[in-house]
Amino acid sequence: MNIALLEDDPDQRDLAALWLSHGGHQVTSFASTGELIRELGARRYDLLVLDWMLPDGTGGDVLSWLRNRPGVQPPAIVLTSRDEEAQVVEGLNCGADDYLVKPARPAELLARISALARRTRTRGPQVLELGGYRVDLVQHRISIDGTPAELTQKEFDLAVYLFQNPGVLLSREHLLNRVWGKTADVTTRTVDTHVSRLRRKLRLDGQRPLRLTPVYGQGYRLDALETAAPAQADGPARAGTPGVTTEVADVDCPDECLPATLQAEEGAGSDDVPPPGLDCCALAETDGGPVEPREVLDHLARAARFRDGETAAHMVRVGFLAWALALAAGCSPEAALLLRQAAPMHDVGKIGVADALLKYPGRFSSDQHRQMEAHTLIGAEILGGSELPLLRLAAEIALTHHERWDGTGYPRGLQGSAIPLPGRITALVDFYDALASERRYRARMRPAEVLKLLQDQSGAAFDPALVDLFVRHGAQMVQLSDQVMMHGLGFESLSDPAVMAFVPLPAPH
Repeated sequence: MNIALLEDDPDQRDLAALWLSHGGHQVTSFASTGELIRELGARRYDLLVLDWMLPDGTGGDVLSWLRNRPGVQPPAIVLTSRDEEAQVVEGLNCGADDYLVKPARPAELLARISALARRTRTRGPQVLELGGYRVDLVQHRISIDGTPAELTQKEFDLAVYLFQNPGVLLSREHLLNRVWGKTADVTTRTVDTHVSRLRRKLRLDGQRPLRLTPVYGQGYRLDALETAAPAQADGPARAGTPGVTTEVADVDCPDECLPATLQAEEGAGSDDVPPPGLDCCALAETDGGPVEPREVLDHLARAARFRDGETAAHMVRVGFLAWALALAAGCSPEAALLLRQAAPMHDVGKIGVADALLKYPGRFSSDQHRQMEAHTLIGAEILGGSELPLLRLAAEIALTHHERWDGTGYPRGLQGSAIPLPGRITALVDFYDALASERRYRARMRPAEVLKLLQDQSGAAFDPALVDLFVRHGAQMVQLSDQVMMHGLGFESLSDPAVMAFVPLPAPH
């Protein structure tokens, strides 16, 4: 058996480890409860042997932490002092399966371990089966139609809890506490990142009988699509907050939102930038023929004018710069034009952010940061759920344009090529134009200064390949931005393929 031994006294620890090794077991020794708990979060053991009193806590602390986690729990033996009968009672109440009074005798310790192993085997394999998924709690394995999925320990723990609570709305905070623990130094963004990975690795995106559904402002729910009868949690498992449960449709998973839009084919390149000539956007059509985006953009223009001219002009420039960078990256003219129309909607979610916060002059508090970050989710909800390729692409961009290449962005902490290409492009050109244009609270920076900042953030905030393309074509990008301002181009120009023919465009990379 693979045994974790917790004992702070080095002599007793070494002696017990020697006994266990001679008994044919693999032993990993720990001197503190904190060290063992951190290890248990990443690795599975068949049995725990726990000293009760330690400098940083008790064996009960380990048991309490462990018994609140999903999945099969390893049996545990508690080692207590001879004159501390109260420790025996407390240990058993905390979830220990057996106890020994110190100093333990080698033969008795090995016999107790063998007895626990027999009792564990008689329980039989613990398996959950749902919608073609088989969750083996003993082997720590999830299979899809017989094929095992490759999951990290945390991904497995999260998946187990979701499969144990199908149809139940679970808040991010609840999932964080159940899987990572209340003392974990992580945020709910970690939950979002792991959920996104599970949707991809386990194909819980609606293409199979199960779907892992994000519910805006509340959390996640594992839905069985055949029944379409989502339940809310009752009793202790109830984690969602009261209120309307508005679902963010088709925007949570980076790979599902744009099956026929700006997505490079798998293996297109190490940096996920499409190679020359790759048609990375086969425009979808509705039953009535190709979608006409002009009306959508007209309504967007009306909304933008109610804010201020500065915001509207920035949105238009972002559209044209995104278009040019997509062309430089090798996207087809149709793909680049669709991005030109969708990228200006990247910040539409700020409709749901208070003006006092948008115009706040100082440094944000952590609570203000959370409120501002919500605009990505709000934008995805506003634009999501449509069959129009334009709005589907816009929803993807609204959700992902604040993700960072190094994985420290929001709302989901996506990293590298897991961030969809439209979001990566829009993030870069939004940053450039925000600094290179005049604002009421500051002067514009010189283009060369902004290009230098882009290079400084290459590989951190932005896709290095896209930064290289943008900087390489920097003169054309600056000219394009100037032409948009000089001619006073508005939203109606975004949908006109003939507009900007007078500007030299970057050649495909």
